[in-house]
Amino acid sequence: MKYLMNGLSRLLGFTACFIVIGTLSGCKPTISFTALQTIITPGQETELEWEVEFAKGSGDNVVEISPDVGVIEQEGTVTITPADTTTYTLKTRSFVFGFPMFVKEELTVEVKEGRFWDFTDPLGGVADWTFDKANYLNGDELKYVFQSDIDKPVPDLGYSAVLLSADHDNPSEVEANDVIMYGTVSETGLEDDADYDVTISVVYAVAARRGGDDCEMPIIEMLAYVGLEKPEIEIEADTSGDDFVSVLHLSDAETKNSQLSPDITIADATDDTCDDEGVFEEASTSTSISTQTDSDGEFWITIALIPTDPNMTVYLRSVTAIFEEP
Repeated sequence: MKYLMNGLSRLLGFTACFIVIGTLSGCKPTISFTALQTIITPGQETELEWEVEFAKGSGDNVVEISPDVGVIEQEGTVTITPADTTTYTLKTRSFVFGFPMFVKEELTVEVKEGRFWDFTDPLGGVADWTFDKANYLNGDELKYVFQSDIDKPVPDLGYSAVLLSADHDNPSEVEANDVIMYGTVSETGLEDDADYDVTISVVYAVAARRGGDDCEMPIIEMLAYVGLEKPEIEIEADTSGDDFVSVLHLSDAETKNSQLSPDITIADATDDTCDDEGVFEEASTSTSISTQTDSDGEFWITIALIPTDPNMTVYLRSVTAIFEEP
């Protein structure tokens, strides 16, 4: 009987432990921990953003980011400027039913040699870029309001950036919309006739215009191109004899392209107001392109925006390019 009681006691103890462990496993905090950019150049800033939701009833909750940040609130952002590639760790501590709960998340910000164009600063390299628009009938230009301006205040975000926007007075009459707005820059000083893997990262703010009473938002595709020729505007007659404004060299065989994002439109924008501008939020996207320089160690980098609806408003905050020989 003694052995039976001991065995039963142990069984009940194990059962209780499993119940507690099962209960605690469902009490872990929910963590979102991201970086605005995960690849930057030396001296460049980026932002860490986090949100931690602790289990109901938990106590003595602490959130900490290391290195260099310390104890923080349960949600927020912080600007960082790592000198070298750094792995940041977000740690949480809480007590649930008297038991300590420790959870952590990690992310790495890589620091590599490259180029950083800061469009929030008029002296940050924006003067090196050329901005333009194409892919529309020349006779329809008066029906558009195009803007490609530097140093324009970004609504809601407190800084100025490059504004690229298109506004057609009657979008429904545009039968085949391929309007493109783009910025291009020459990168020099690389090895002549050399292969490179180019990682391109763009930070932007967007709130696409809404059309109609249902507040549907257009898709805005963002593409990156790297080629040996500068994109140039050309006006020539199309198959109907109408003058069409196009951009040369983006479709050249030597020009490589990659989709930065199939749609940079804000997914969670408030759709109960149906206003013209919506709410602007900041995000980033990146891609890699394998290419080759010309005999002078040069190529052209182009960032292009293509909306499904010829109305859009996008602010470009920065472009980062990392060049690595494979």
